[in-house]
Amino acid sequence: MIKPTRNSYGYRNLLVYKKAEDLQLFLTKFVSEGPTFAAEKTLIALADQMERSARSTKQNVTEGWKRNSTNEYYQFLGYAAASNAELEADFTDIIKGIYESKGLMGVRHENGKWVEREKRDEGEEMREGGEREKWEKGAEQMGETPTPGQAGKMGIEEIEKIPFYPLNTHLPHCLQLKLRAKELNFLLDKLQKSLVQKMGSEGTLSLADKLRREKDRRAEEERWYENSLKEQGLVRLENGRVVKKGVEKG
Repeated sequence: MIKPTRNSYGYRNLLVYKKAEDLQLFLTKFVSEGPTFAAEKTLIALADQMERSARSTKQNVTEGWKRNSTNEYYQFLGYAAASNAELEADFTDIIKGIYESKGLMGVRHENGKWVEREKRDEGEEMREGGEREKWEKGAEQMGETPTPGQAGKMGIEEIEKIPFYPLNTHLPHCLQLKLRAKELNFLLDKLQKSLVQKMGSEGTLSLADKLRREKDRRAEEERWYENSLKEQGLVRLENGRVVKKGVEKG
C-alpha cells in the first residue's frame, strides 16, 4: 500500500531520529576527543565500527521514512534497531572490562574535552575535590555510592538497572552512551509495534509478523493470568489445576 504524501524531511521530527542523532554526536566526541582511541590499532578499529553502527542507525531511520510502504518502513527500522543493538553491545563490552587495559573507562569530560583521568589505587579520589561529588550523585540511581575507582568497575547487572530516563549526566561517559542506546532501542521497538498495528489494520502484515503478533498476544495473556493467580494466592500445577499456594503437594 502506498503511503500518503508526507513531509520529505518529517523524519527529522521523529523522536527516534533525534535520539539517534544525539547518540551519534556524543559517540563521535567520545572516540575523537579521548586520546585513548588513537593509541592502539584495536581501538582505532573499535571506534570506526562504533561510528559506523551509530551512522547506520540514524540513516536507516531516514531511509525507512522515505520508503513507499509501511512494510518497508518497518523493515528499515529493524535494520536501525540491529545497528543500535550492536553499538550498545560494544559499550557493554567496554564496561565489562574487555578493553580495560586500554583505559576506556578512565575517559571523562573536562573543560570541554574528553581526557584520561590520573590512575591511582581502587580507593582513588579524583584530582578535583568536586569530581567525587559528581560520581556520588551519579550513583544515587543505583542506591549506592561507589568511589570513583569502583564506578568504573560496577557489575553489568548493576549497570542494567540504571534507568535511561532521565539521563544521569554525572555517570561516566561510556555509561551514558550505553543508556542512550538503551533508550533508542526502546523507542525503535515502540515505533515498530505501532507500525505492526497499522499494517494489521491495512491488511499488509506479513505471515511471519502475524504469527509473531499472535505469539506475543498469547504470552501477554499468560503473564496476565499468572499475575492474577499470584494476587489471589493461587498457583497452577503442571496438570493445569489451580490450588491455594502452600498446598501444591496436598
